[in-house]
Amino acid sequence: MKYIELHKISFDEWYLEKNIDLLKERYSVDAPDSVIEQFYLDHNNDDMFKSLYGDLDILKLKWSLIDVETERFLQIDKAASYPDFLEETSEDASHFDERGEKAIAHINEDLEYWKTYGSWSVPPIFINGHMLSNPTTDFHLVEGHIRVGSLRGINKYKLLKITKMHKVYFGSY
Repeated sequence: MKYIELHKISFDEWYLEKNIDLLKERYSVDAPDSVIEQFYLDHNNDDMFKSLYGDLDILKLKWSLIDVETERFLQIDKAASYPDFLEETSEDASHFDERGEKAIAHINEDLEYWKTYGSWSVPPIFINGHMLSNPTTDFHLVEGHIRVGSLRGINKYKLLKITKMHKVYFGSY
């Protein structure tokens, strides 16, 4: 099943668990619930996602929860669904003096997690970029631009202590 085919499925917008079960049981999708929610459900009607990821065979994708060094996130250039948004989000941290902690996290629970653990609470989603039609890297950000952008901004402006390693979902064939 190709990613482009997801938008044809009749999902129930009110029942996340039901949609996750539908993909797993009826369509044999083997992915973590968080990947299904963030990537397969939240963005399946997004034209940019259909263009970038439409040819991905989601039944062949193998997902791992891996640890990635902070330095690797700092090297992301255009290898993202929305590279300009990633950069804009990272620069939000430059407004810390004016906006306070809202410059690095808009949700209190996220901010507290950053302060306590030095990372995000929900791992962002990356794939091996060589699976795309225009491969640029083996580490391509699919979803989690605000989280990764916040990490980059927090690091650049030294706003909080961050960990050296961060969890991400990584998909490849």
